[in-house]
Amino acid sequence: MSIPALRAMERARAAGGRLVDFTQRESRGIGQVCPWDLLVTIGPEPEDRDAAAWIIADEIMRARTDLDDLAYRLWSDSALAGTPLAGPDRAHVLLYAGPVFEANDPTGVTGYVGEWLWYLSTRDLPPEPGRSVEILDPPSSTVTDSGPDGLVIHRVPGSELGFVFRLWEMKKFTAEKTKPSDTIRKAWQQLNTWGARYLGQVSWGGRELAPDIREFVASMARQWVDAKASGNGGVSIALDAAYTPDTAFERSHQHFTTHTHPGALQGVVVAIDDLEDFAKDVRRYVWSAL
Repeated sequence: MSIPALRAMERARAAGGRLVDFTQRESRGIGQVCPWDLLVTIGPEPEDRDAAAWIIADEIMRARTDLDDLAYRLWSDSALAGTPLAGPDRAHVLLYAGPVFEANDPTGVTGYVGEWLWYLSTRDLPPEPGRSVEILDPPSSTVTDSGPDGLVIHRVPGSELGFVFRLWEMKKFTAEKTKPSDTIRKAWQQLNTWGARYLGQVSWGGRELAPDIREFVASMARQWVDAKASGNGGVSIALDAAYTPDTAFERSHQHFTTHTHPGALQGVVVAIDDLEDFAKDVRRYVWSAL
């Protein structure tokens, strides 16, 4: 982290305030069974990296504190002022920041930040013709959750069930004596084996849902088991920009075999210079209040 949180926030707001304002997105693999998008994160200005790190830190803390507005305000005011919290205020905010960031585990934090890179880049995409995002939840509040990494439900008027969904598996790649293709293959195999169980682990009981979407989500696990065209799979991999592949996902259909209808597979590669170091910057902004 090379600039204070306040300056990073100002830079972020000047650019638009969203991660997509620091992201270039390109469609790749056209004609493959599994097309994919390349997301190159961080703009050309030196402060853009810190601005993007602040955006993610802020979004994470907004989501983690959820309805606890006091906790978010305490964290934000302290981080922007550069004055760490103390006493009960620190203990209060630590309840939310601690489970992911307290241990400063490079592996866990990097993977968690990778999920947020995917989520924020997906959430703020322009609307697609003929469909709208009905449900897109932020990443789990833990780094060890065995449920789905990502789930997007689109409302598609005129389709058989009125909605379609895509279940996402997310991985990070930091060149640990393997290739990005190995990580992608393992992600598809994991989704192939455990996709239905992941859907069975999603809890909807406490949510207020309209009758039509309620009926749809109640049947998603069965849709997956029956390989309905309304259910789809996706794999996102976050990696260092230096390891960005020229080609990817061309053999995904060999490892994800439960769904074979057109459009069943989608891939994303999120590339950022020194991913692990960037994740540390996000942690520093979160922890600057503590």
